[in-house]
Amino acid sequence: MKIQCACGAKYAFEPTPEMAKNPVQFICPQCGLDSSEIVNQLVQESLAEQNLPSAPPPPDAPTPPPKPAPARLKISPAVNPPQAAAAPDPAPATVYSSKYCSKHPGIPATSKCMACNKPICPQCMQIFGFFCSPLCKEKAGQKGIHAPEYSGQRFAVERRFWRRTGLISGFLGILMVSALAFWIWYAWFASVPHVIFSAPFADDDRAYAGSAHLAPDGQLIFLHGATLARYDLASMHCVWSRSLIDTGQVQTIVQQIQTARAIANQQSDGDSYVHIPLPSADERHARIELQSALTLGVSGRDVWVASPDGIFHYDWATGKLLKFDPLPSDSPPSSSPGGGLLAQDGKPLDPQQVAEQAQNLNLPARIALPALLGNASYEDRLEAALRDTDNTRPTPPPTAPGTVLLSRSSLVGGPNGLIRFSIQELKANFVTREAMKPAGGKSVLNDANMSVAQTSQAANEILNEMQRNRGGDTVTEDQSLYQVTLHLPGFPTNQDWSATVTGFPQFFALKTVNVVAAGQSVFVLDPSNHLLWQTSMTYAIPTSHAGQTSRFGAGPVVEHQGILYIYDQALLAAFDIQSGQARWRLPSVGIVGLFFDDHNNLFVNTTTGNPDDIRYSRQIDITRSTSDVLLKIDPVAGRILWKIQPQGFVAYLSGRFMYTLQDYDPNPTDEDVLNDSLVGLEKPPFLRITRLDPGTGRELWDHEQDRCPVDVQFDGTRILLVFKKEVQVLGYWVIGQPPLP
Repeated sequence: MKIQCACGAKYAFEPTPEMAKNPVQFICPQCGLDSSEIVNQLVQESLAEQNLPSAPPPPDAPTPPPKPAPARLKISPAVNPPQAAAAPDPAPATVYSSKYCSKHPGIPATSKCMACNKPICPQCMQIFGFFCSPLCKEKAGQKGIHAPEYSGQRFAVERRFWRRTGLISGFLGILMVSALAFWIWYAWFASVPHVIFSAPFADDDRAYAGSAHLAPDGQLIFLHGATLARYDLASMHCVWSRSLIDTGQVQTIVQQIQTARAIANQQSDGDSYVHIPLPSADERHARIELQSALTLGVSGRDVWVASPDGIFHYDWATGKLLKFDPLPSDSPPSSSPGGGLLAQDGKPLDPQQVAEQAQNLNLPARIALPALLGNASYEDRLEAALRDTDNTRPTPPPTAPGTVLLSRSSLVGGPNGLIRFSIQELKANFVTREAMKPAGGKSVLNDANMSVAQTSQAANEILNEMQRNRGGDTVTEDQSLYQVTLHLPGFPTNQDWSATVTGFPQFFALKTVNVVAAGQSVFVLDPSNHLLWQTSMTYAIPTSHAGQTSRFGAGPVVEHQGILYIYDQALLAAFDIQSGQARWRLPSVGIVGLFFDDHNNLFVNTTTGNPDDIRYSRQIDITRSTSDVLLKIDPVAGRILWKIQPQGFVAYLSGRFMYTLQDYDPNPTDEDVLNDSLVGLEKPPFLRITRLDPGTGRELWDHEQDRCPVDVQFDGTRILLVFKKEVQVLGYWVIGQPPLP
């Protein structure tokens, strides 16, 4: 047994059964402290723990024997033996009972050493666990005594701490690596368009027209040339497919083309060249005409195809023809088969097309361009000489359509019902004006020492001269006098609105008003045919897509949120739709369409052109490049919020998705070019789709292909592409959007 006196002296002794019979007397030799009572108690407890026999009960005697004198305990000091004899009058000593730790005075013991049974406190257990010292721990190991691990031991606590720290650090590391991997996957793969569906076609099934529609349940319906098909994008399975054009229809058109060519050759003089087309040219032209006349329509589970003959309705499940609705007898006749196809054969060199191609030439090609153009110009003059004609410009076509005046009436459907729009030409007047700068000044072609820097100027001179020789230096404007009448079906004629206008009239049926535009004049009427107000623009209203939504936006007359937007060739104006008061005007040359986002912000597709581009629209300058421009405008004040020059015009805007589209096909009909003077200088076909952030105009991604589609459709995160020999669906994933089908 080991004890430590209050003075710090340490002692050790072995308890024996005799000590239980005869109490011992313990007096510390160092300080003289008498701790006999506490030591006897510790001896009794130690003997009880070791199961040693204790003193037997005293015998029943009539008279107890005399009490012997207490035995003196011989102390063998374990540490710090006394250096001097014990004092004659020792002071009482203090030892610790089993309720207190022997190493930490005053701290209650909570356990005992598994080797020596000494009471220990939590502070001891934090260092050695269930042992009082490393020595006892070593003895326990030698005796095979297994001690459980104390959860509060210092190294166990530290081990758990570092283990927990390692687990947390590992989890955070895995989380960071996963986040990095997800970001790489999302940024480089998931968030950029990739092919999720592809349907290839053979060369014999080449398409020159078509369209596609994506149903909400992942069903793709497309018209590829003459093939109408439905696919399930989830399984990539063709549900049904059918051909809409048979060989008999193609041969009928071919015969009409050949008959028209034979008649033209018989009526030509003997000095004219007789064009001999390639064997496959007539059949290709027939397929182009038949395919271009088909239009796909899908609404819910209704699928139909419109043609010049009528509307064909097809079953959604099987693709079988359900019914055919012929066009009314009073519908305008379609163009005669083969009309305009002969002009595609043997096309002469087009200076405007060459100017477009020259925008992409490298320096060596630009240097060689004047020589190639000079050779092409010489061939044109030689061909004219062979036809016994001079090299003067051809006689322009008549400026009037003839003695027959135009008369047209059509029934137009709008948000407020049907309305009949009638046009009667009163007086024909077609005005021709110069659209090129006067030729003059010193020609760079006469300079014998022409430098490389002058090659572009020389090419411009040759192209502009060819443009003038072909009669392309003028434009003809329609300033005829027309009578316009708007009639509401079911109402008396005295409620008709009629006016005499200058310039070809156009009609726009809008949500709350109807608009008639003719030349520079604009008339705004309410649904009851009452004139609300009228105004005039700077230039004539464009007629390229009057009354329809073009590929690059709505216009040129658009109603939105009580504002009427009107644009001409150089100006965008916003008017109050009821009063006609101009809210603002914005000069911009080359506007092609308008878009609106969910916050009613206005987006304008326009160009970097200037007024000279309007005045001299036929002038050729291969060094000048007009870029596409996108404007975001505050519709209330007309203030430009931002302005960028994207690669192409905006073709789709819905919610978070804004796409610009730019494509080019130098030979959309696969026509064989007979004039090979500029072979190698043509711009290759391409497709470029860019996604922009509608809020900032920042480019998010760019997708390019080295071919040009015949049709492009957008539907949120999906892009439908119809190529000549393939139908593709591009898709990508955006956080917060439903997954792809």
